[in-house]
Amino acid sequence: MKKLIAGILAAGVAVASLVAPVATTAGQVYAEEAEGGSRNALQVTPSGARLTFSKGEVLEGHAEHCPRGDDGCSITVTNIGTGPIRFRVYVSPYVVSGEENELSFTEESSTSYTQLSKWIKIQNEEGEFVDEAIFSAEPNEGKTVQYRITTPEDMPGGSQYAVIWAQIINDGESNGIETVGQIGAVLTGRSTEDIVETAEISDYDFMKFTFGGPLTAKATVKNTGNVDFAARYYYTAKTIFGKELYSNGTEDFVAAYPGTTYHIDFEWEDPPFLGIFQVEWKVVAADQEETHSAIVIIMPIIVMIVMVLLLTVIIIWIIIISRKRKERKARKLV
Repeated sequence: MKKLIAGILAAGVAVASLVAPVATTAGQVYAEEAEGGSRNALQVTPSGARLTFSKGEVLEGHAEHCPRGDDGCSITVTNIGTGPIRFRVYVSPYVVSGEENELSFTEESSTSYTQLSKWIKIQNEEGEFVDEAIFSAEPNEGKTVQYRITTPEDMPGGSQYAVIWAQIINDGESNGIETVGQIGAVLTGRSTEDIVETAEISDYDFMKFTFGGPLTAKATVKNTGNVDFAARYYYTAKTIFGKELYSNGTEDFVAAYPGTTYHIDFEWEDPPFLGIFQVEWKVVAADQEETHSAIVIIMPIIVMIVMVLLLTVIIIWIIIISRKRKERKARKLV
């Protein structure tokens, strides 16, 4: 048997689900491969959802704060393999830490921002809401799995993160259940009260002179609030007459999580070989914005050497002309 343990979640999809509109692309996981296709394969939709909730609230079905659309507070797990499958649905914390937004899903790494995993129950096939449930599905069969979120009266303000997992399992002949792969849907939410969306921007600067090569800019952003946000940065270069030479557009951002500091290092890789132009460097993070414009000069060493030589020749020529004029005046006086 060949087993392929799927990557837990694509990091880009996971991050995007927190700071951008929720991705609706189905997540997929493959386990035991068979000739002509994967014997065990799961697909989960949606791959993530954004929620809002209040203290002491119950989110279930199509409640006001459940995701909009036909799904409501549910995920659909589809067997896209070639054989029947059993899978386990359960919940874990979704912990993001460090500047590189490292992911962890253990209770040991849980924080005040991952309490959501404790508030979620899964509805089993008997209609009961439990911590985890096991389902069976034939090829091409999809199972809609409902979940219920019950928020406590003392719920902390700010963001909350959790993952609902669908885990493929095999029935071992002698050793019980064997897990062979899993995929998850990221749930991210915000409380309707006690929201603090603040940031600090420091170490803000950009290159204003270079002998050649890439032009760089930098900034440090600290999320000082209790919700995640996208820290966006914009680099624009124009000629002194206002014609745009380069812009990084609006796609570049850093997914900033509460209590974490991020270093933004931007690089314009292919600027002109030689030039004098106007650059604007802008960083926007939560309630803070830094914008500065300045003249930037690219002067290669070879060009500078040529200019120095030319300047030296001009100065020498001026000195020679000046001396000749003085000599002529002296002769006239004699």
